Amino acid sequence: MHRCCMPLYFLLASALLAQQTDDLDIERLEIPRAPADFTTPYFAAGGGFVGSFLFANLEPLNTKLQQWGIGTLSGPLFLAGGEGFFTIGLIPNFRVGFFGAGGSKEIRHSVAADTQRRAELKASTTGLAVSYAFVPLRSIALLPTLSGGWGTFGVELAQSPVRTSWDEVPQESGTTFVHYLNASYLFLYPQLYLEYAPLPFLLLRLGGGYLLTFMGTWKQNSLAEVEGVPAKLTPSGASAQFAIFVGLFN
Repeated sequence: MHRCCMPLYFLLASALLAQQTDDLDIERLEIPRAPADFTTPYFAAGGGFVGSFLFANLEPLNTKLQQWGIGTLSGPLFLAGGEGFFTIGLIPNFRVGFFGAGGSKEIRHSVAADTQRRAELKASTTGLAVSYAFVPLRSIALLPTLSGGWGTFGVELAQSPVRTSWDEVPQESGTTFVHYLNASYLFLYPQLYLEYAPLPFLLLRLGGGYLLTFMGTWKQNSLAEVEGVPAKLTPSGASAQFAIFVGLFN
């Protein structure tokens, strides 16, 4: 290329670069942003341990225990169990769960040097739960929940000598007996959960609610129908709950 043409080529290249710079205004470039109202859809799927304190009315039972000379039960009934749940993809913020739990508490008393008595209160629940999640802050959710299902509620009264032998176990005498009275029930259980996910795979819960029960027929030793059971002898009452779950949570 002739040296006299070199300045001309440089001038043409500079002019072309300047034109391209004018067409591509760097200051006017904008990076697309997410809409201001964009939120991550609520999602939760997991399972874990649930512990509940049930504050049932124990007065009708304690009246019977005092007549029997064994004392009284006090404090809440603790139920331990498990729960699993998952969100419904077609309905935003709705969640369905299933659970089961059971627990008992007892009192013992020696009525003589060689004779003892025991009373044990037992309860169990199994059911389904439907929740709706409100997410006021990241990783925190409030969930009004309605649960429903079935369970059993009963009390076992027993008396026996301090020591006995294998051969005497089937025998029942005036000093040895066991009476188990129980009834099945249906329940509705409105609750409110506060849940916090410190990690994407870990969820913690505190909750409370009120258990409403509909009792069935009381039976003794699963054989005889029991008449005259106080209507207030039910597991109905306020409750408090804590739980820990593993799974996937946003």
